[in-house]
Amino acid sequence: MQDFKIRFPAGYQVNDIFNDNLDLNVIFPDNSVFFGTSFTVNNIQHLMEKGPNNYFWAVDMFIVKDLEKITIKKAIQDAINDEYFNLIFSQIGSLSTVYGKSVNYDSIVDECS
Repeated sequence: MQDFKIRFPAGYQVNDIFNDNLDLNVIFPDNSVFFGTSFTVNNIQHLMEKGPNNYFWAVDMFIVKDLEKITIKKAIQDAINDEYFNLIFSQIGSLSTVYGKSVNYDSIVDECS
């Protein structure tokens, strides 16, 4: 099992775990920070019906069954195990560039634990 921590840059603000989306950062012990947005299938359908376009896309889109924290954590672990993580998420920097020079891996709170 790969060690990693999850942070929600805008906070964990979910109205419906089956119809919403959520930005997240995945942080590894080597201090690398990756970004992605978790969507549910219902949320994509909702956005398609609401929007003017006949398509939907998002950079770093990660589709999950629901937005429960445990589901997100397990889905990311599965993506790592299946070697798809680097295809889904984009590296946005290191702990020092994203969170500040005084922050280290041990001081980061995993918001999905």
